Amino acid sequence: MRLLVDFAANRSGSTELAWGQRDIWGAIHEVGPDSAHYFNVPRLLAVPRAGGPRRPEVVAAALKEVISRHDALRSLVRIGAAGPYQEVAAAGTVSVELVEAARGDADDAAADLVARMAARAFDDGEQPLRAGFVVCDGAATHVALVLNHVVADWRAADVVVRDLRMLLLRGTIARPPSSQLLDLVREEEAASARSDRVIAQWEALLRTVPSAMFPHVVGAGATPRYARAVLSSPRLNHAAQVLAGRARVSTATVLLVAVAMLLRELTGHEVCAITPIVHNRFSDRTRDLVTSLNQLGLFTLGPCGSLPETLVTAYPAVLASYRRARFDSLALNAMIDRMSADRGVPMFPSCCFNDLRPGEDPGGNGSADGESELEWLPGTDRRSCDFCVALMRWKGTLGVELSADTTRLPEGEMAALLHRLESFVVGAAQSFS
Repeated sequence: MRLLVDFAANRSGSTELAWGQRDIWGAIHEVGPDSAHYFNVPRLLAVPRAGGPRRPEVVAAALKEVISRHDALRSLVRIGAAGPYQEVAAAGTVSVELVEAARGDADDAAADLVARMAARAFDDGEQPLRAGFVVCDGAATHVALVLNHVVADWRAADVVVRDLRMLLLRGTIARPPSSQLLDLVREEEAASARSDRVIAQWEALLRTVPSAMFPHVVGAGATPRYARAVLSSPRLNHAAQVLAGRARVSTATVLLVAVAMLLRELTGHEVCAITPIVHNRFSDRTRDLVTSLNQLGLFTLGPCGSLPETLVTAYPAVLASYRRARFDSLALNAMIDRMSADRGVPMFPSCCFNDLRPGEDPGGNGSADGESELEWLPGTDRRSCDFCVALMRWKGTLGVELSADTTRLPEGEMAALLHRLESFVVGAAQSFS
């Protein structure tokens, strides 16, 4: 069964993609339609129990208001003669899938629903939001959402879920959005001088680092070629919090620096280069903006001391890498192409770091109790990056996912690196006890 949700808004227009949107659009189209669904952004919301059961039509009305509230949720990404662009529609319809389930099966039905909706790539011109409700005894118990990553990054998806929950609980949201997608594109069009400065910094740094962190094919690789493993580790979670508290940095900084140190050791490069994926939500204006603001920073690390010492000395470079993550990607790519042609080899680290967690653990005192577990997740034949570390919530603790090109980093070395990361960070934290 399906429920049609008609929406309307007083904002519309046709415009180019914002800088962050263009980056993720390029990554999605680089991997092709068979792998593009890995970029989809899924979210699951349990309908609040406060206020009593809600019929699907009531939840649909709240969803309608959220779609009308944010430009990005009405943005249709299309391909024109000059490349991608977007049309923010003034009105449209979203088809919501309804799944009937027994009360005891609702959680499983919701998980299956969101996984199924996320398993297909978004087509050009498709509505950027897919939605489904689980219905028990006439009441909606869960809302499953899948967003096109070109219009919403992971933090934007959290804003969408928060707004929907607020409407279900209170019936209204007092404040308008802090900013909108159409406003962002106009602002970026006027920010070329800032972008030029950032690109100049990238160029200077790229001249000091290897052409790629894993430049050589070392074997035939696995099937599929790009493998994914995730290590869930309460011990690593606790140790990262201990070190973060001591150094007065975030746990993401602890793990970024630790990964960079281990990559220097693994690859033999004197300088390690990593491109952290930066959320670019550092001001009140962008904090609640629904779009894809993520762009790549550039962090480099040369010879260093112990992990606690390096956290202190490298922290300014970590912050600087975040400031390098706002630029016109077309101009950055042109610079990289020019440099690659001059050097006769592609010049890009192809090594990224992404913190997908919703936020830091409050208090920084997560328990170290519990066993570590390494799991292999479904891989893919194409990826846009040779090596990517992602931090996530996994099985109630910190999960570190590593995706890698197995022709350059075999599966055995992937597993060994994740275990080495755990022992390295835990050992550094124990030095304080």
